[in-house]
Amino acid sequence: MLENIDSDLVPIKAHYFLYNAATGCIVPFLPTIAKQLGFSGFLVGSIYTILPISGLIAKPLFGSLADKYKLHKSFFLFFQALIAISFFTMYFIPEVDTTADANLRCDSGDAFLEVCPEQIQQPFSADILEGVLNKNKSEGYCQVSFCQICEFPSKIHNITRMDWRHCIDGVPFNFTAQFNTLHDIVLGTCVNVKVERALLSNGNSNRPFCSSHILTPCRISCPKFPPMDNLLREAKNSTTFSQSSTYQFHVFLWAAIASWVGMAVVVSIGDAICFNLLGGDKRKEYGKQKMWGSIGFGIFGISAGYLVDVFSRGETQKDYTCIFYIMLIAMIFDIIVSSTLRKKNPESGESEPSVLWELWSLAREGRILVFAFWCIGSGMCTGVVWNYLLWYTEELVPIGTPWLKTLQGLLIGIQSLLGELPFNFLSGTVLRKLGHINVMSLVLLIYAIRFMTYSMISNAWWLILLEVLHGPSFGLCWPTMVSYGDKVAPPGTKATIQGVVGAVFEGVGVSAGSLLCGYLMDEYKGVVTFRVFSVGALTWLTIYWLLQLLLRKAKAYPLQQGHSHLASYAPPDDAILLTTSQELQTY
Repeated sequence: MLENIDSDLVPIKAHYFLYNAATGCIVPFLPTIAKQLGFSGFLVGSIYTILPISGLIAKPLFGSLADKYKLHKSFFLFFQALIAISFFTMYFIPEVDTTADANLRCDSGDAFLEVCPEQIQQPFSADILEGVLNKNKSEGYCQVSFCQICEFPSKIHNITRMDWRHCIDGVPFNFTAQFNTLHDIVLGTCVNVKVERALLSNGNSNRPFCSSHILTPCRISCPKFPPMDNLLREAKNSTTFSQSSTYQFHVFLWAAIASWVGMAVVVSIGDAICFNLLGGDKRKEYGKQKMWGSIGFGIFGISAGYLVDVFSRGETQKDYTCIFYIMLIAMIFDIIVSSTLRKKNPESGESEPSVLWELWSLAREGRILVFAFWCIGSGMCTGVVWNYLLWYTEELVPIGTPWLKTLQGLLIGIQSLLGELPFNFLSGTVLRKLGHINVMSLVLLIYAIRFMTYSMISNAWWLILLEVLHGPSFGLCWPTMVSYGDKVAPPGTKATIQGVVGAVFEGVGVSAGSLLCGYLMDEYKGVVTFRVFSVGALTWLTIYWLLQLLLRKAKAYPLQQGHSHLASYAPPDDAILLTTSQELQTY
């Protein structure tokens, strides 16, 4: 059995496994890591709008440089190192300090910190309040600042609505409030936390006591007590949603951009190297090499979720330390393995065509434009799943749930092992049976069904069953794009074209989908967001079919227009087994 293994292909198999093991630990969890750092949904959506655009620039740029100067392996190893450094940098980013308005009020001798929601008509979220009452984390401290004493007659009871113009002029003061939410909290429209001790700047510690009714407007932050910090994000005049000026945001953004550039280059050049190693006769074996990536992503995605829960027991916030170190170790091994790759002689011809001319030639082709339209639509849907499905699970599950990351890891594993992995082998058969245009339509239809079903469930565990649909959606779409880029590329430009195809999908589709989804998640939460994208996928599908009907009516076939080198959309094994004329006429 072992003697049948091609030793030249072992390093590329190991690369796919190790690279996807490293990224599978980090990439799916990045949106939730950003959320825990204190970034809003729209801010995260803005980040994920920029990231694919960086890939849009990096893929064709470095792909063309690699083709021109034959630097495929050098770029491959350099950007793997960049990925490891960029992701590990995120581990050291501290959480954003959230501040909000609060009232320090004294009544019958006791002092309370009163925190009210942004709008009285919209109370705090149930999961936020449940997190505050979590028994595993009850003792905490909050920084209280800019307090100014305001006194009122004792006969006034409803002092929360008093006009601040009655405040006594005085010097604002600051202190640290110590409290225990287990037995010193009163829940209502506003949350009142009894202050047990007040730690002053001079080191003194006192138990607050008031002989009269006092109401003091203050600013409050609780960076070392996550449940209260989460509460402040929904409180009056919270600063959480304007953190784009903080250094945490900039470090996260630039580290993410560097890692995305690295991943864009490694994926596109890696696929080009893989096709080169396989050669013309074995390119149908591409799926058997790529499947090791799905195995690595799935196994390490499940393991990462479970380990995060194990290391976060007893805490309301998740500890992601372990997955950063797993990523680093896996990437180091990937670099070592990739250094042993032996690339064959590059394809060459007597007169290689101009890259820009070939790209312009493709851009004028009607079928290619319609294919790009489909790539954008499927990319928007994919961006929602990649960046906000795990975010949505945190809406369905209360804060502090000990098995949350295990569930998220299982979702990643199901997507990879039961979704993408089987379709590395089934995609060719499905496309031959149904035809390529029908399969592209099926991808958008499945996405529409997935999103609508997401919006209808209330138990997050049902998501595990739904993620089997990741196969006939994303599992069908990616092999199609990769093989199409390989077949359409003129000699000497394969890495360039691979970059362009992926850039349209991610740089335009995933980018736009992430921005829109981030805005909707902030404004309307997950249920409405997924229903909007479900209707959007059906609308995109309808337009796609109308464009195909127009092309068919106009008989806009590539062979009739003089582009005899073009092939239709097929995964690697289809692209080898089917003839060009059969591909072009498939409906």
